[in-house]
Amino acid sequence: MLVLPTTGISRSTTRHNIKLDVLCDWIEANLLFDEKELSFEDVVSYLLEGQIYDNSDMASEMIASAWTELRRRQSWISPREPFTITSRRISRNLTWKRVPAHGFCLLLSLARWYRDWAKQFEEDYLLQGELFEKLISESLSCQFNDWNVFLTGWSRTKTQSLKSIVEDIAAKLGESTGNIGRWSSDRANDAGLDLLMYRPFKDGRVGIPVYLMQCASGSNWTEKLHTPEIEIWGKIIDFAAKPKKAFAMPFALLEREFTRRCVSVDGLLVDRYRILSAANHKKNWMSFELKRKLIEWSNPRIKKLLLLEN
Repeated sequence: MLVLPTTGISRSTTRHNIKLDVLCDWIEANLLFDEKELSFEDVVSYLLEGQIYDNSDMASEMIASAWTELRRRQSWISPREPFTITSRRISRNLTWKRVPAHGFCLLLSLARWYRDWAKQFEEDYLLQGELFEKLISESLSCQFNDWNVFLTGWSRTKTQSLKSIVEDIAAKLGESTGNIGRWSSDRANDAGLDLLMYRPFKDGRVGIPVYLMQCASGSNWTEKLHTPEIEIWGKIIDFAAKPKKAFAMPFALLEREFTRRCVSVDGLLVDRYRILSAANHKKNWMSFELKRKLIEWSNPRIKKLLLLEN
């Protein structure tokens, strides 16, 4: 089994000191990257041996909650789910290379729970962001197939100015540009906007549904929840109708937090399982090139994850 995360799982004697989302990510990672199957008893025993719990009944209570949450997650991507879950066992259906988007998002999640492991790959942060934006673009293009989806974010391979980005967006939407210089900072590259999604009508007129999306793949995602700032974008582009905000991240939030973050975003919130639900629309929804890049990015990280020791 994978070593337990260094964050989110602590010794529990009189109360649970385990975050349910961390435990679920750890179980998913075990199955996707290491074990072919895990029984309920395997996980309980591992937590007892690791001295997280002294009491098997208390450990079983937490594992039962994890089983319920994992079953719920898998139901959202059925019939393309990588695991089969019964009351006492979880078995792997697909290797991670068959579902590289799942593996990629899970590795991004694990970076929050295995911080020393994640630090070994910090130099690739820009590539990570580019891959995540491309993943969101392909997933949403599949799920919203009559919408137009465009990547707008600045990157090391796409370095046009904010003025150029704004003019391109305004032209696509048939809107007029505003005072870009006044309402953006000197260092702004994309003003918090990574992806544009809109649904035009045949008449080509304005007043259509428009989403401005931030794609946050790092552990500092909560700091970006306010972006893109719709009020600022309403000055940069003279929208006839106010657009809505959207936010994408690779993490799987528990239901209560998901609802709370929806309120913060006040728009479309796309998490790991909403990304992966593209498989409900089309089995092979990712481009071959993106699959190749995700596998290439994930391979060294998985190898080092499997070598971690207590």
